[in-house]
Amino acid sequence: MSVEADRLTVNRLGRCVLRDVSVRIDDGECVSIVGPNGAGKSTLMAALLGLLPTARGTALLDGTPVNRLRRRDIARKIAYVPQIHDGYMGFRVRDVVEAGRYAYVDPLDPLSEADQRAVAEAVAACRIGDLLDRPVQTLSGGERQKAWIAAALAQQTPAMFLDEPTNALDPAHQADLIRIMRQFARAGHTLLVICHDLNLALALAGRVIAIRRGTVAFDGPIDSLLDPYRLKDLFATDFVLHRDPEGEAASIQLRV
Repeated sequence: MSVEADRLTVNRLGRCVLRDVSVRIDDGECVSIVGPNGAGKSTLMAALLGLLPTARGTALLDGTPVNRLRRRDIARKIAYVPQIHDGYMGFRVRDVVEAGRYAYVDPLDPLSEADQRAVAEAVAACRIGDLLDRPVQTLSGGERQKAWIAAALAQQTPAMFLDEPTNALDPAHQADLIRIMRQFARAGHTLLVICHDLNLALALAGRVIAIRRGTVAFDGPIDSLLDPYRLKDLFATDFVLHRDPEGEAASIQLRV
């Protein structure tokens, strides 16, 4: 499965947020989208999903313009975890995860045995079995994020799009979510992740697309981006790159 932006221009609230952006994500790729605040990262992801109108250009899913596809058909190919989740307060975690199967279930029909297996596998992968009967609003931020990702895994799609999945989480929850994302990618699925923390992009490895002022400033392997001068040009601040004893990049830190 391929996902592509072909010379995409997107305006929001009278402002040009993306300008003539062309990127292609092929089947099985692990891709991180990075860049300064307001650069257009979330707009690019939403446009690729057909959630935003485009001023020019086309978003394509397997070569078909995404705006010609039914939302259900898109949901069978791409699971999406946004930054903000509305409308689930009062629901149990079990309800949230089961909602991941709605792309396959007719309205008012119960979940099938296959649906229940998909839910159980997602719950086990995210280790949230003890949370299933908890209302969403009683969860911590990390627990809630794992519930949303479990719902995405329950969709059993070939691709998953995550917007800032580890934002504001403690180290333990960050490590758990990185484990889940790595397992998904290693299974041969396509993973697209927006992240402000460059160490998340480093942990996921693979390819990085850097967006700056609505255009693609960099597109290549993470190792090629890890140059303090290139990072300063992208983010307008200084960085220090730490390496392990074998010389591999280990972490990226702001120089303050």
